[in-house]
Parts: sequence; structure tokens; C-alpha cells
Amino acid sequence: MTSTQYDLIIVGGGMAGASLACALADTELRIAIIEAVPWRSDQQPSYDVRTISLSHGSRLIYESMDIWQQIDQRAICPIHSIHISDRGHPGLTHLDRKDAGVEALGYVIENRALGAALMNRLEKIEHVDIFSPATVSDVEIDTDLATLSCAAGEKEFIIQGKLVVIADGGRSGLRDKLNFKTVVDDYQQTAIVCNVTPGKSHQHCAFERFTPAGPLAILPMNENRCWCVWAVDDEDVDEILSLSEKQFLERLQQQFGDRLGRFSRAGKRYAYPLARKRVDTTIRSRAVLVGNAAHTIHPVAAQGFNLGLRDVAWLAEVLAQAQARQQDVGTLGVLQGYEDIRATDTKRVTAFTHGMIKIFTSQFWPVVGSRSLGLLLTDLVPELKHALLRRTMGLTGRQSRLTRGLALKKSSESTEKAW
Repeated sequence: MTSTQYDLIIVGGGMAGASLACALADTELRIAIIEAVPWRSDQQPSYDVRTISLSHGSRLIYESMDIWQQIDQRAICPIHSIHISDRGHPGLTHLDRKDAGVEALGYVIENRALGAALMNRLEKIEHVDIFSPATVSDVEIDTDLATLSCAAGEKEFIIQGKLVVIADGGRSGLRDKLNFKTVVDDYQQTAIVCNVTPGKSHQHCAFERFTPAGPLAILPMNENRCWCVWAVDDEDVDEILSLSEKQFLERLQQQFGDRLGRFSRAGKRYAYPLARKRVDTTIRSRAVLVGNAAHTIHPVAAQGFNLGLRDVAWLAEVLAQAQARQQDVGTLGVLQGYEDIRATDTKRVTAFTHGMIKIFTSQFWPVVGSRSLGLLLTDLVPELKHALLRRTMGLTGRQSRLTRGLALKKSSESTEKAW
């Protein structure tokens, strides 16, 4: 059986994998994408009916990649403000774009629209080959190459690469095959998501409401619709999914309140189990994890994909740097530079979201009092509000070249200084 060689093999053509290939469009790296779901299929989970919340920093990354400009603008709703509250307790925090001096704090985007922009871009990149639908049945790592045994229907083939990027999601099979150690914290919660129609204009405000039943986010969409992400205890999921539309809206109204008037319609409900997944390291010789394959976090504060996109931006920068220096992109030396850069941001965000869940689900009165005071102080103290704004916009810590609007191909000097 003959084999084809690449510089980079990306396993997983969802948002993280596709974004990485697009980020490397202006390099000379030869790239293969292996995607299990048929290309442009409605079954691709990354590009389904859900929406995704992108931070201001993520918009900057996609602008640098010339992706943002290609997204159907009808599928993008800007977030001008964020309202954070704790049901049944005093104290709230209000964040506004005016405090940050930006057009929007973030954006709610329909997954399919972002997916279409990524796929359109990928199909125009000559040094990217897409194998879809195709799966990886085995992988072997040696000193110089990674060898992947693949199947596309009844056809079997082998491809080899200097580096395998594992971007096949939180339930990554390839991650397990390569013996990456995974630590799982099961929240025993499930996210119920759907479209809802409020009685009042959302005014481009995103609501994060902490309730005894779990965190509840109501995010603005175009046509005065909202996207509901409601984390509930696992034991309550079947009951909530079985409710009629009227009953569901009544239950939702009880938890959210009347800030948006009375909810009048709800779309089809979907359920996704919630857990935090971490790995002891994101790299091996010839292999690296990105996106949900590297870290899966609770959707509270909408940090998950934004964290993964920062993985993509930095990995693209490190690989472009290595190519400019004529280095082997799959060596531990190159990959260690990437992991060192990403470690602080990853630990900070995973700890932040995990801590929020622990704090806001506790009914221990000293914790309840402390969180109410914390919300109030954050709203009143400019330094605290500014710090939360920076975190919300994805602008804390070291910023990649793509976040700063700079090209990758010219990175050999300035990136070295940033390191």
C-alpha cells in the first residue's frame, strides 16, 4: 500500500481543525485534513443548528485569517453588554462595550455560517488535501514521522506526516490511542439548548443568570431571537425535555425572570452532557492536541471555543516560525515552545470556569454572601470590571500575532522576541 507524505495531518475537520488549516493558508506547509463526517454534511457536529459565542479577541483572529469577512453577516449578532446576576440574591454586574472602547464585547454566530466560511476558504487552499469521509484506524509514531492507517468506505490508505494535530473533539479516539492521560470532572449536569423568542427587545444584551437549578445564559440573536443555554442537573433532563413548549417556557420564565418580558416561543431542544476534561500534557513527539481534544470546559462564561481558537492561533504561529527557520515542525523542541505559551491561559480559563460553577452552585451561606458581594464590587470597582472585561474579550495574557492583526509568514523575528 503506497503512502502520501505531508508536513501536517489534522485529524478532525470541525471548527478547530478547519481554523488551523485556514490560519496556515499563507505558509508552504503541505496539509491533510481527515474528517469522519462527509464534507459539508448537516451531520457535522461542529456546524450544526447551535450557535457559538465568539469573543472580541476571536473576531480579531478570524479577521487576520480573512474568515470573519466571509461569514454571512445575517448570522452574526453583536453583544453590546453582559448582565450577570444570581437568582434570589442581591448583587449583579453589568459590562458594557463603552467601558471597553470596542464595537462589541463578543458575537453570537450560527455554527453553520461559520462552518460555511471555513469550508469555502479551505477549498481554495492548494496545499490542503481533504479526506472526507475518512477515519483513522491506527497510528504509529517513530522518530521522524507519524504514520496513519485510514479508511474511506471500503478503501484503505496510509498517509504520513511530520506532525499529527488531534482536533477530533472532547471524545477523541486518537487522543486515547496515543495514551494522553485525561482527567475528567463530571459536573453531573447537562446543557439544554434551544432558540427562544422574548417579549421585549434584547438590546444586544447577553444574560448570565446563576440559578439553584444551574447556570442559565440567554444570548442575543438576530430577528430578536435568543439562544438559551441552560445547565440542569442530570436527574432533571428527561423531565425538562419531555415538557410541552408552553410548560418549558413557564419553567424557563421562573428561572430567568421578566427582564426580557414573557418568552413566547421555543425551538427544538437539544441536550449535551457537561464535564471538564484535562490532559497532563498536550504534546508528544509528532503529535499535539488542540481545542476540545485538549480541554473541555463548562459553557459558563462562553469560554470554550475561544480558548480553543487561541490554541489554533498560537500553534499556527509556532509552526510558521519553525518552517521559516527550516525546522522540523513535529519535534518536541518545537512543540514544547507551543505548550509553554498555552499553559498559563489554559490553566487560568479552566480554573476560572470550574471555580464559577463551584461557587455559584453552593448554597452554603458564607459562599452565597461572598459571591453577592463579589458581583457588587465588580460592578462598582473599575479595576475589577476592567479585568473581567479583558477576560471576557479574550485579551488577557500574551497575544498571538493573529490576535494583533499581524501575518504569520513574517513572524521569525518578532515572535522570537515575544517568546
